[in-house]
Amino acid sequence: MSDQSNGYPRPAYAWYMVALLLLIYTFSFIDRQILGLLGSSIKADFQISDTEFGLLTGFAFAVFYTVFGLFCARIADTRSRRGLIAVGLFVWSLMTAASSLARSFGQLFLLRIGVGVGEATLAPAANSLLADSFPKERLATALSVYSMGIPVGSALAFIVGGQVIALAGSMPDISVPGFGLLTGWQKVFLMVGLPGILLTLLVFTIKEPERKGLSGDAKAIPVKEVWGHVKQRFRAYSSICLGVSFNAALGFGSVTFLALFFDRFHGVGPAEVGTTFGTISIFTGTGGLLLGGFIADKLYKMGRKDAHVIALLVAPLGYGIPSLVLPFVENTTTVWVLLGFANFFINLPSGVAYASLQLITPNQMRGQIIAMYVLCTSIIGYGAGPFLLGFFTDSLFGDEMMLNYSMALLAATATPLSIGFYLWGRKAYAKALEEEEARIAAAS
Repeated sequence: MSDQSNGYPRPAYAWYMVALLLLIYTFSFIDRQILGLLGSSIKADFQISDTEFGLLTGFAFAVFYTVFGLFCARIADTRSRRGLIAVGLFVWSLMTAASSLARSFGQLFLLRIGVGVGEATLAPAANSLLADSFPKERLATALSVYSMGIPVGSALAFIVGGQVIALAGSMPDISVPGFGLLTGWQKVFLMVGLPGILLTLLVFTIKEPERKGLSGDAKAIPVKEVWGHVKQRFRAYSSICLGVSFNAALGFGSVTFLALFFDRFHGVGPAEVGTTFGTISIFTGTGGLLLGGFIADKLYKMGRKDAHVIALLVAPLGYGIPSLVLPFVENTTTVWVLLGFANFFINLPSGVAYASLQLITPNQMRGQIIAMYVLCTSIIGYGAGPFLLGFFTDSLFGDEMMLNYSMALLAATATPLSIGFYLWGRKAYAKALEEEEARIAAAS
């Protein structure tokens, strides 16, 4: 039976949607992570500590990203998902470009909040669109391709930022009336923010697919009913959310402080870090994501109801040891090799996690469940990860040259927690998937 006869869009159009959403997701990660590469310059200009830098790169974005994500999820479940993405893309791109005008830690903190508010629109709307555009047996692969925006966006943030920093000495500064000159790191923000504003126009080439799995008319389900559903499958949902969150804490925390780490321990400047890690991440990050989707889809087709959790377990088993070792290796080339290996597995869960949640969630709750997932991964991963690295370095060890010990401590904490939560929820997830499949079969 063809996808169209099942109410899904034509495969070619569905994959066009994936490609466009991937491009938008890539831009979101460029805007989100560019700050990490610019750490040394921003710390010097604003005279801030590692802990304050962790707050700027983490909680400034994460808290409002999650709070507004809950609101956006309600919209994604009942209204135009295309319109929601268009508004969000315009807002976060504008806030990124405006970050070039920041003249203090407080101003940049507020602008990063604006980036978080805009990006809160994307995850629930995009995941809901794709879940209604692909059959279940191909959903994990589609979402894994979409999730390549994480490593590709991160890689391009490093590559683009590195190239701009390298050319800053020969490029003229930009004079902005009322704000003065825009120098190296400020020009980076301007250059990565403006293209996203233009990209907003392409969002309107997307058509809203028919919502699948509806049990009634498309009105908002009360939050109380959504929470009741979550409580019934609490172990399945929480194991995925918490397991991936600790994965994200290690991954995002380490990437945020990567330029500072190489500067302090290997004498490598931000331009070289950007080019090298960006190139590594394009291959290892996308490879890990695609492997995760392949494993989950393959096992699911074989009848394994816990297929997606098994795929998620592969990640910490792969990145645990290299993440513990690389902070103490003296040879720079060896560090890059270990970092690439760890990055491959750190990026594996993203598409699988989204697909796993979609499969056990009724259609009209999907946006809100994704928002719950984003809240958890953002607060623990994007918020706490960078903050803890800064806090460990400043307060626990009391010396910025102990950043390598902070990185190892974060790895030693996050890896076993991630494994433990996946194992704790594996059987509960399989049971939840069987129940959801039975519900859909009964309603059809």
